[in-house]
Amino acid sequence: MNNKHSTQQISLRMPLADHQRLVLDAEKRGTTVADIARQRIQLAEQQIELKDMLSSVVNILTSHMFTITSVVAGLNPDEKENARALIEAQLKRKIK
Repeated sequence: MNNKHSTQQISLRMPLADHQRLVLDAEKRGTTVADIARQRIQLAEQQIELKDMLSSVVNILTSHMFTITSVVAGLNPDEKENARALIEAQLKRKIK
């Protein structure tokens, strides 16, 4: 049988309280525990994607703010690099 939407079975262990929450949620929604688990996995994946996109936006905004601030402050290239190094040390991440 060649399905376009083939599936793969997995099993996992979880704390009893987590399983009970899945069962209760499935009962409330009139669906299966598997459906609820799939929905939660998909939501978690979406949250990870959203977090990555927000992180990218923060990096872009930080870079633009640094560029604007250094131009307004009239920093020469050496001063700008010194300021960049100080800010990166304080933020503990690179400014592109």
